[in-house]
Parts: sequence; C-alpha cells; structure tokens
Amino acid sequence: MIAVEDVSVSFGGVRALSEVSFTVPEGQVCGVIGPNGAGKTTLFDVVSGLRRPGAGSVRVGGRDVTAVPAVRRARAGVRRTFQRTQVFGRLTVADNVLAAMEWRGGGGGLLADLTAWPGRRARERRRRERVDEVLELCGLSALRDAYAAALPVGGRRLVELARAIADRPSLLLLDEPTSGLDAGQTARLKEVVAALDTTVLLVEHDMGFVMETCDRLIVLNLGKVIATGTPAEIRGDPAVRAAYLG
Repeated sequence: MIAVEDVSVSFGGVRALSEVSFTVPEGQVCGVIGPNGAGKTTLFDVVSGLRRPGAGSVRVGGRDVTAVPAVRRARAGVRRTFQRTQVFGRLTVADNVLAAMEWRGGGGGLLADLTAWPGRRARERRRRERVDEVLELCGLSALRDAYAAALPVGGRRLVELARAIADRPSLLLLDEPTSGLDAGQTARLKEVVAALDTTVLLVEHDMGFVMETCDRLIVLNLGKVIATGTPAEIRGDPAVRAAYLG
C-alpha cells in the first residue's frame, strides 16, 4: 500500500529526513516511532502530500504520488489526523463526520435539488446511516448533537478519528492519536483500529499502545530509519534502546 524510497527533506541546512525507505503491505497497522525531532511528522507530511520531498519517491497503492497534491490524495482514499486536533468547532459531532462525505456531492446537480430527486434523498440517507455506524464505533453516539468545540481534547480527537474513517479510507495516517485520551478512550481507539479494514500508519509515543496495536514498527532517529521489524524485534534491538526506548 505504501512504498517510500530514498525520501529526503531539508529545511535550510537541517536534514529532517535522509534517504528514508520502507514499505507497508496492504491491511497492515504500522507504527512510526522515535524521539522528538526524529522526522516523524515530516514523514507524514510527505506521505499525505502536504510537503513534497527534495529527493525520493512515494507510491500509494502502486501509484507514484510524489507530485500529487494532498487534496487529490485524499480523494483517492488517503486520510489523516493531526497532532493538534482539527475539528469544525461550530458544527455538531454528527455534522463533523457527515462533512467528510460531502465532497462527493449529492448527485443530480441543480435539477435534483429543485425536484427533490429520490436518488438524492437515498444517497443522503445512506450517508447518515454511515454517520450513525461510525459514531457508534468511536463511542460518540451520546454526543452526536454536541458542538465539537465544547468537547475536551480527548473527545475532539475521537471526532477527528470518526471523520477520518467515515468515507472508508484505503490508507489512514494517525499522528499521535492517543494524545489527550483517557484510558477508556485509548481502549476504544485500539478497538477502532483493530476493526478497520484498511492500512494504517501511525506515529505514537505511547509504547504500550504501539506494542499492542501495531503489526510492524519503523524507528526513526535524526531523520534516518535505524530499524524496522515486529514490536518484539524492535523492543530487543540495541540501537533502538540506545536511541529511544532506553
């Protein structure tokens, strides 16, 4: 699903990523770990299309997307959450999730709007049914009519997660998804990730969550990949212990 080859990114004289290469098979949950400043978020920016690398290539689903903008990647099935929650504060929780599917349009154009075309109503009904499914999965059903801005950070993060999975992405990027979550919400997040039928790439500092959730790990340090492997292999890697796990 993802193939990153020799990707490098520089900010002035600082090398944020240096010849980073890895692959993630379809359907796998892969974690990216490493100390602060290792280049994890920069890597996410490159994969999601928010930043073009200075060198190297990115392939998603077998297609070279190195020069493809973020909007087109999103419409092709790439979804992302951020370190700082990004919700529509003046919309309800349900409408935040519904908004993720509005880009497809209602079908039928202006004529369908004027004539209340049955196909338009059926499509809207299916979307709202999907919203109900996602809210239930993320434990947000009781908050569906609450305004997103009124929720604590953990609630907003779950809203962002629900919005990211509503349109059934083929690739989901989660940037520090447990940040701000309490124990119950973290357990819910783990259940959601396990239930998804999609490829997941996540950046996370909660090693308990990472070790229990991910099939495979990529370790970055100073912009370079220093190890890849299963959680058990990474836990016992001397280089990883010296650079990050301690």
